[in-house]
Amino acid sequence: MGVLIKNEFYKLKREWFMVFLLLLSLLPIITGGAGAIFNSSTTSLADLFFFMNNQFSMFFPMVLFILIGSLFYQEYKNKTYINWITYGFSKKKLFLSKVTVSVVIGICFAAVLFIAFGLLVAILNGAGRLTGGISLFLKLAIGFGIEAGVVVFVTTCLGAIVINLSRNIIVTSVVGVIYGFVSCLFIGSENGFVIPGSFAYRVSMSFLDKATYYDAPVPATIGGCISFVLCFAVMFLVGLLVFSHKKKIEN
Repeated sequence: MGVLIKNEFYKLKREWFMVFLLLLSLLPIITGGAGAIFNSSTTSLADLFFFMNNQFSMFFPMVLFILIGSLFYQEYKNKTYINWITYGFSKKKLFLSKVTVSVVIGICFAAVLFIAFGLLVAILNGAGRLTGGISLFLKLAIGFGIEAGVVVFVTTCLGAIVINLSRNIIVTSVVGVIYGFVSCLFIGSENGFVIPGSFAYRVSMSFLDKATYYDAPVPATIGGCISFVLCFAVMFLVGLLVFSHKKKIEN
């Protein structure tokens, strides 16, 4: 398994799409940072995080779809699929290696985004143009970490299903864009906790302001956690089944 994961990372050394995905994942802080820096007025840490997190909830699922899609599409595009599945490893391990690498990179992208957010906060604070203390920043870090984890695991598995059904990176990317927008539509709904991405957003924002959480917090939290576990388990298994099913290309 370790050899497969190492090979996946090695393949990425030749791929420029990783730079594009990193820049796309940093888009929330690039746009928010530019606005905060060029605006001469003082801003609050709460407002800055609110803007960044809204952008993150919309754009990051797209990044994850393209990421996992590209990892699988490499084999179809380079016509190495047959060689890859005849490595001598089970399809389960091959699938798991791609998903693992995508999850690791997705978490790293989210971490880089929040580190960049921290640097922006430090710059604005040093210039006396930001209100909000370190305690709030640490709380936001916890909330953002939870949100990123939920989004990465669920979205990666969903993206794996789409790319292995379509074997088309354009279709996968379009579905990722649609999924990002649809997730945002349920953020304000009291029943939105059934959508893992929407639930994760509300959890993250509750660290900023408890009033942004659900009106019935206990049922929503229980329901959201159950929904996350079920969605992750089902999507992972479906993704594995789709990948394991013999394709025409294998005949």
